[in-house]
Amino acid sequence: MINSKIQFKRQREIGEILSDTFKFIRLEYKGLFKALLRNAGIPFLLLLAVSGYSTATTADLSFLSNGGLFSAGGILLSLSAVGIMTVIYYGFMFSTVLNYIKSYITDASIDQEYISRKVKTDFVGIIGLSILTALMLVIGFMLCFFPGVYLSVPLALVFAIYIFQNLSVSDSITESFSLIKNEWWSSFFTFIVIYVIVYLISMVFQIPALVYMLIKSFTQSQEVSSVSPDQLFDWVYITLNVLASAVSYLFYTIIVIASAFVYFNLNEKKNQTGTLEKIDAIGGDR
Repeated sequence: MINSKIQFKRQREIGEILSDTFKFIRLEYKGLFKALLRNAGIPFLLLLAVSGYSTATTADLSFLSNGGLFSAGGILLSLSAVGIMTVIYYGFMFSTVLNYIKSYITDASIDQEYISRKVKTDFVGIIGLSILTALMLVIGFMLCFFPGVYLSVPLALVFAIYIFQNLSVSDSITESFSLIKNEWWSSFFTFIVIYVIVYLISMVFQIPALVYMLIKSFTQSQEVSSVSPDQLFDWVYITLNVLASAVSYLFYTIIVIASAFVYFNLNEKKNQTGTLEKIDAIGGDR
């Protein structure tokens, strides 16, 4: 039988990174989904709940507005809740996916218990890394936009470095800039292609909400002279929008997996880790 296990520790071109990312998902989607459900399921549901609440508040649904729920304070509260839960969910999701890949590389079979333990122990560091990288990106984009674009490439690798090399938060950031040296453009184009693919796939699932809103807008305009927002953004629209958001959150795992392949590609070019391990394995067999 041909071994179909993917070798992460080797150099790849952009096309290979893309194809192997989707090949890994095709081969491991059951185990990966189980790990995500086990470790990131509750944060995922909480994120959907606050996303639905935020959509409702910003849509200003009059049939829900009791006691100033849709005041400026209510909208600010909902947006803050979405921001906090997004950071928490992505922390669990990043840690789960990358530790799953780590187990995939080192173990004969996936150790779900190991992944859960690592997700718990890595959580604080991942959250700290998320906050720090977000601040760096915000400052970079505020300075002149282009510094933010430059920073986005090495900072996209810090989570993989943190998990695979077991470095500290600060050392992970330092190592990301070292890895990206002389490889910024190739890595940038790889991430751009991945983001565009994920964005286009996610947009497909936005279509039902958009179609529903257009149909309802047309129907309402035939009945009344003017249509208010609270007549368009009802519970059906909110539900469709939340479902589309759920798909987008799940599809972000594609970017995380791709970042692992980019990391190993750059690490192999710089350190030849995979090649050295193969040489050691051959020497050990003699």
